[in-house]
Amino acid sequence: MATGYKSKGREAGEVEVRFRRDLGLLEITMIGLGPTIGTTIFLLVGPALLMVGPALIVVFLLNFGVTLFTAMAYIELGSAFPETGGGYLWVKTAMRGPYGFIGGWISWFGHCIVGAFYTVSFGYFAVYFLTQNNGPLAFLSAGDQSFVVKGLSLIVLAIFIGVNYRGAKATGRSSIAITILLLGIVVLYVVAGLLWFARNPAAARNFTPLFQSALPYPPAVITMMAMGLTFIVFEGYEIIAQTGEETRNPERDIPRAHFLTLGIATLIFISVAFVTIAVLGTGNPLFLNQASLAIAAQAAFPTPFLGLVVITAGVLIGSLAALPSLIFSSSRVAFAMGRDGDLPRLFGKLHPQYRTPKNAILASGLIIGLMIVFLDVIQIAASADLMFLILFTLVNGAVIVLRRTHPDVKRPYRMPLFPLLPIVGLASKAVLSVALYLVEPLAWGIGFGWTILGFGVYYLWTRREKIAEAAGPLVEAFIPVPKERYHILVPVDDLADPVLVDFASLIARVEDADITVLNVIEVPTTLPLNAIERFYISEVRRGLGRLARGASDAGVRAKGRAVVSHQVAEAVLETVRDEDVNLLIAGWKGTWRRGLVLGTNVDRFVQEAPCDVVVFKTAGLKEKLRRILVMNAPEWHVSYATGYAILLAKKHMAEITILSAAQTEAELDREKAYSSRLAQMCKTHGVPVREKFVKVRSIVDAVVREAKDSDLLVLGASSEWRLTQFAFGAMQDQIARQAGGPVLMVRKVRRKEQSQKAAPRASPARGTPGGR
Repeated sequence: MATGYKSKGREAGEVEVRFRRDLGLLEITMIGLGPTIGTTIFLLVGPALLMVGPALIVVFLLNFGVTLFTAMAYIELGSAFPETGGGYLWVKTAMRGPYGFIGGWISWFGHCIVGAFYTVSFGYFAVYFLTQNNGPLAFLSAGDQSFVVKGLSLIVLAIFIGVNYRGAKATGRSSIAITILLLGIVVLYVVAGLLWFARNPAAARNFTPLFQSALPYPPAVITMMAMGLTFIVFEGYEIIAQTGEETRNPERDIPRAHFLTLGIATLIFISVAFVTIAVLGTGNPLFLNQASLAIAAQAAFPTPFLGLVVITAGVLIGSLAALPSLIFSSSRVAFAMGRDGDLPRLFGKLHPQYRTPKNAILASGLIIGLMIVFLDVIQIAASADLMFLILFTLVNGAVIVLRRTHPDVKRPYRMPLFPLLPIVGLASKAVLSVALYLVEPLAWGIGFGWTILGFGVYYLWTRREKIAEAAGPLVEAFIPVPKERYHILVPVDDLADPVLVDFASLIARVEDADITVLNVIEVPTTLPLNAIERFYISEVRRGLGRLARGASDAGVRAKGRAVVSHQVAEAVLETVRDEDVNLLIAGWKGTWRRGLVLGTNVDRFVQEAPCDVVVFKTAGLKEKLRRILVMNAPEWHVSYATGYAILLAKKHMAEITILSAAQTEAELDREKAYSSRLAQMCKTHGVPVREKFVKVRSIVDAVVREAKDSDLLVLGASSEWRLTQFAFGAMQDQIARQAGGPVLMVRKVRRKEQSQKAAPRASPARGTPGGR
């Protein structure tokens, strides 16, 4: 599925730009669940237990209800306004002026602070682990431990900032694997705790009385204080709403992902709190700190060391799972604000090579680093709580305002009981924000200072541009190639190299075909699809336009298309399926990695494309071909490969050599008959041809050796290509990898109209043995 627009002009030619949707329900649920679970539950259960005792279970239930109101607001706004920016976009659209800007300013800062929390969590538990049981850091004093925690945290931050800066991708599968592993660790802790509780039923007294606190405030106030402190454990789900532009079925999957994330997370939080209360109780304040889960695990697991390892692994994995998402989200908001002129324009710039928002990432990293250096874990948590409480208050207000000011916008999901639920959500967040002052006054000082700074930045830099105008028109219908016409798709990476398009033009003239020259603009998963800069798209357009005009000058119908996507192979294969492509011509650089046949994308093209496939290694291809070598095999793919060789031979006035290599006389006799057929095809088209027969020990070595004296090697697939461990066949794949010169590889598919026919023979009228 994709959306797009078309551009026509004398310079750019006819070029379409399409934006592809990649994410499904599982991917977006994991995007939210990873940071929602994160490490907050590991570090904040102890301090919260110290505040309210067993009533922490009630606190989590209340926070679930409070969070659910805002989640429904996010679902409605995300379905109506799916563009990048999330809460920043909606608050700005609803409130305008400085208040809309402050929404984005707070969102950016809030995600940065949460990123600092996850980073410090990593450092804290790594050092905690190394100080236990006479570990290598057991000699450090408390002050020295704090210094090491901050230093290690900064190192981890630098690594992740570098990874995000270079645009390395965490794929959906790897994110899912990490999140599942984190869930497994939490479940293991809960199961171990329940088994311990079953062996120690007297621990049930730890749950009475329900409310236990030494704080000098009424129970209701203390409950709200605990809700404010632990509110951050539910943070993370809002990232889901920012994936609307990239989700295959956003109307269905975005709401489901929100409810799944919050439901699973709440069940986990309550289970963890129950087990921790059962094992530790609330009678010893020394046990109720950031390491409470580790202390409880050492008591509940079969051995203390095993419990320590499990919880430490959970925190470290949780940090690694959540930190990329937080850097992703914080830099995305800063990037959107820079692109829209609300921050200096340099925040909206992409790296020319990595296509990542370099300045937004570096600025986010600087803020995270400052938080790590100057604040402790609880201060960071409280500051993050306050920022998100304020942001969510603004979002609840925005959903009310936008219902009134934008009533005609399509809303696939609408909040029930409107406006009661958003008003309750707004009021509850405001109350928790006030209660948080009693927990950590410094958080309010930081929040006030950041807000004042935001107003200064707003009046100094903001350009008051509409996000919709900055995003540009992204949706416009395009006219596909008629299904009854032969259609050739040519994905290109190097827009300055016309070799693949020139080859496609040869075939198109014979087949009376249309050519689509496709360039997939790959956007890192840490960015929305429309983050790609317009000037870069314009450069791609011009390059595609030049290639399409070159084909048009050769007398064939051609157009260019740019597809913006997170996944190159999926974008190409989707185009093949959606437009009933007959022939896919893909380039190959000749490099491959262990575990792959030819390459990640090429392997998928050959195995999955429901059309004919030509893979052309053009490196070293001469301007003038004199000798073309065709590897003979009694396979119908070879007949079509020979047809393409004939087209090139006629263009270059080259000679074709048909090489038959076999290990036995019987095999050689069978190949002679097929070689004769191929030679006749060449003669029919007036192409000089000679046949060569060799009996060898290694067919692969013989073909590679013979190819050294040729300008181009042409291979047809064997029947083995259907096996996933091969691209074109066992020998063909080896030959392609070992051949030093250009290689043309052909794989044919039988369409319905061909299923009752043999491979068609050469036709002088058409000039090629290929058929439709």
